[in-house]
Amino acid sequence: MDKLLDKGMALGISLAGGFVATRVFDFVWKKTTGDDAPRVANDEMTLKRALAFSIGSAAVSAAVQVLSQRGASSTVKKFRNKLGDRTEV
Repeated sequence: MDKLLDKGMALGISLAGGFVATRVFDFVWKKTTGDDAPRVANDEMTLKRALAFSIGSAAVSAAVQVLSQRGASSTVKKFRNKLGDRTEV
């Protein structure tokens, strides 16, 4: 039961976190480069810029995934401590 709750909580947190992180990353990209964040493969984009965007977005995605899993695990532990033995099926 806890694993199911943990996975559901991680999903919710990662969706919300991913949405916020994408908006923040797009904002920082626009302020840094002056251009909108790329959304599709573009032959006119330089390799340097494409690599910078892909590495940055991958780092943000990995951070959101790790933080959401840890947050979900922590939240489930707090629920378990509050409810005591009632979480057992």
